[in-house]
Amino acid sequence: MSTLLQGDVKDHLLRLTLPTIAGTFAMMVFNLTDTFFVSRLGTEELAAMGFTFSVVMIVGALSIGFSTGAASIISRALGAKNLPLARRTVSDGLVLTILGTIVVSTAGYFSITPIFTMLGAEGQVLALVQGYMQVWFLGAVFAILPPVSDSCLRAAGDMVRPVMVMICCAILNVGLDALLIFGWGPVPAFGIKGAAIATVIARGTGAAASLFLLHFQHHLIDWKPAGIRQLLTSWKNIILLGIPAALTQALTPLAQGFYIRLAAGVGGVHAVAAMATGTRIEMIVFMISMSYSMAIVPFVGQNFGANAHERVQETRRISIRFALMYAGITLLIMVPAAPWISKAFSDDPDVVRMSSRYLIIATLGHAGLHISSWMSQLLNATGKPKPVLLINLCRVFFFIIPFSYIGSRLYGFNGLVAGLALGNLCSGILAYHLTRCVLRRSKI
Repeated sequence: MSTLLQGDVKDHLLRLTLPTIAGTFAMMVFNLTDTFFVSRLGTEELAAMGFTFSVVMIVGALSIGFSTGAASIISRALGAKNLPLARRTVSDGLVLTILGTIVVSTAGYFSITPIFTMLGAEGQVLALVQGYMQVWFLGAVFAILPPVSDSCLRAAGDMVRPVMVMICCAILNVGLDALLIFGWGPVPAFGIKGAAIATVIARGTGAAASLFLLHFQHHLIDWKPAGIRQLLTSWKNIILLGIPAALTQALTPLAQGFYIRLAAGVGGVHAVAAMATGTRIEMIVFMISMSYSMAIVPFVGQNFGANAHERVQETRRISIRFALMYAGITLLIMVPAAPWISKAFSDDPDVVRMSSRYLIIATLGHAGLHISSWMSQLLNATGKPKPVLLINLCRVFFFIIPFSYIGSRLYGFNGLVAGLALGNLCSGILAYHLTRCVLRRSKI
């Protein structure tokens, strides 16, 4: 029997969350390393990297969707002691990820020039983007596969080994970036293209390690080929559960692009820089939130599969209290510390002043953001994707976009950030009531 089905709920959630924080930090280092080294090449190279982020993030939505759908089914199957279903889902999910990524990356490879021309890249910057994305699309399977294989490990309750894999990948990426971007000895300097090569190699290594663990440690890969009908049914279940998570991932850059454009209109380049600084600092603050979000899936999924419904309800209550406490502590820290933290990222007094305001005002909405994220994960883990889709569509289109727009028109930059915070709070309230109603209707 799974160890997650007995014992104190808070202790399990804490035990599942703590190791994941290190993994989340490792992935942040992984993502920042490319930007750091490429920035040493020059402004055009850095601008080229900036153009690639949104496209890479949207393609990465595939991995978020596949991993969320597969993890939900796997965790519930293990809770119900249905090992054959868990093994079949791991195998089918990996095949779906590989085939889906090949289709998308092939289309992307032959559309690089029109896509990035539409985004505004031109001249030498466009040429640099082409060199980077050609390599990235060719190795996209290795870039997309690790999040899916890691989520399968976490669905089994194994939070430590995926973290070790992520840390090793981050360290490998640092070394490969320095070697391949700048060259050394017989290895030529590939420039920005070297960053893409390093990413593909490091993530490919991580994928191999995760697959090794799935097979030899947890015995969760079924090598027998599935029948066509069984395979299509499995893929359908994974995709239906993964669509809300994938859409949320794709909507995030859309929402960010919208309120950054609003910031440019009300405060010019200083406001844009302040938003960039503030969101970068928030990513550090959100490490615990993202780690807790990952911990919810295996715990809730396995307990739901085992019909331990009261433990699912207790997780919901604990998560709400934790969201309020976490946001409150963040606010208490940000009120005195925001100017000092902002100075570490910029020496422009206007940027520091505006980013400080952003951090303090935006934090007022963090409780709602945490609740939206965690309740979405809880609902996904119980196999209920429709309310998750509703929560996230409402968050972006009914709350954040209109509130930030109205706020920017009424009170400039401060109003914009206040609208963003209010949108997150409203999203959290919706997620709280919707989750409670859904679980009640399901007699949980």
